[in-house]
Order: sequence, then C-alpha cells, then structure tokens
Amino acid sequence: MIDIETIRENAVKFKMHGSIEKAICEYKKILREDPSDVDTVYNLGELYYTRGDIGESIWFYEKAVEMEPKYSLALYRLGISCFRATKFSKAIEYFDRIITDAPDLYMAYYWKGLCYYHRGNTKMAIKSFKALHKVNTETTLGYYQMSISYKAAGRFKEAVKCLEKITTEDPNVVSVQYHLGLAYLGLKKITKAMKCFEKVIELNTEHKGAKDKMDLLLTDQEMLYGYGIASQKEDHTKEEIITNFHVGQTYKGMGMIEEAFKHFKDQVIKKK
Repeated sequence: MIDIETIRENAVKFKMHGSIEKAICEYKKILREDPSDVDTVYNLGELYYTRGDIGESIWFYEKAVEMEPKYSLALYRLGISCFRATKFSKAIEYFDRIITDAPDLYMAYYWKGLCYYHRGNTKMAIKSFKALHKVNTETTLGYYQMSISYKAAGRFKEAVKCLEKITTEDPNVVSVQYHLGLAYLGLKKITKAMKCFEKVIELNTEHKGAKDKMDLLLTDQEMLYGYGIASQKEDHTKEEIITNFHVGQTYKGMGMIEEAFKHFKDQVIKKK
C-alpha cells in the first residue's frame, strides 16, 4: 500500500530544493491515489508555473477552483497565470471573484489594474490602482503603475504626484526617477525633468534612456534657446544667454554631453 504522507513529504522536499520535475512526479502519484486532493492539484499548478509552463499551470489552477470555488489563493494564482498568458479578460474575471470573496487579498486590485493597462484601458487601470490604496493605505506598490497609466493617458500632473509619493520614501529608484523625468517633460518642466535624468545617470551611469533624453534636449537648439530666453533675469542679458547656449553646444560637439548639460543648467536654466 502506498504511503501518501511519505510521498507528500518527498514532494515538499523536492519542491523546496528546486527539483521541480521530481516534485511533479511525486504529486502526481498522490493524485492517482486520491484525485480529490485539491491541495495537490494546487501544488501542481504552482510547480508548472515555476517551470514556465503557463498552460499547464492554468489547467491545474482551474481544476483546483472547480473543486473548491472559494479557494482564494488558487483563484489568485489562476488570475496571474492568465495575465502571463495575455488572457486579460479571464484574469480580470478571476480577480473580481477574489475581490468579492476575499477583499483582504489587496494584490488582486494591483493585477486587475495591470490587466486593464495592457488592454489599453487606462481609465479602469487607474480605478483599480486607486481601489488598491483604499484597501491598503500604507503601500506605495500601485503608485508606480498608476503613474504609468496616467502618463499614457496624458495626465502628467497626476503621474508626477504618484511618482513623488514613491521618491519621498526612496529617491534612489532608477525607474521611478526616469519616469518622473518623462512626466515633467510632459508638463514642459524642463529643469525638473533634467534633474531627474541627471539623478538617473548618477544612479546608473549606463542608463541609455536618460542619456538619450539629455542628449535630445541638448540637441534641440530651438527648445534650448527658447528656454534660455524665457529664463532671462536682471543679471542675464540676451547676449549672455546666447553665449552660454553656444558654449553648451561646443561641449556637446566634443562629445562631452554631461559637461554641456551641467554648463547649460548652471548658467541658464537655474534662473528659471
């Protein structure tokens, strides 16, 4: 007679040590003896997900939910698997069920928001992320994705507010500083955008996106000249601004992008 508990212990050990195939084999032995073991069905879904076999993970998670409709964790993992398989409508359906049955599983709002974002529905994505923060007021998790949704909708002011909430807690997140710079660009706040891109390069000297943005801003002579004139103060004549602009261009021509940026910022933009 097969000792199911011993097999289960072996499966757990294999799973903990990353021996996915052996763990799958052991759990399937259990199912052959007891097809109604819903936890084993769930664990097989987990193992197939870890292995990267999303189709199989969906099959087992669906089976677990079919066996136990209010199995919240299985529903949650099923939703994530459907998201990974780009089955966004099905994923939303499962996350809605979780929100109804287990509202404390606030991450369901997060994934639901991601689904809507990837479907191109920024309005519903933002609504989902806002709901996340009503359920869990302490997390900043959804603010980043909410900012991306706001930015995609052209609502740059709201995007900035979301990203600034994150930088208050941690100003050294490269992706946050980069997207904050992009949001400031959307608001035409060039000085603040450049400061963000400068921070990104300080944190990651090889960040191509930030370097490209700085290079683009320095290349756009009409834009730079316009901002130079706009920043003119009592102690900055038009001639001085033009001179500073051309010095920056000289640095750029020599391939000294950071020097060009620093010179232009210190001599002209700081007066804004």
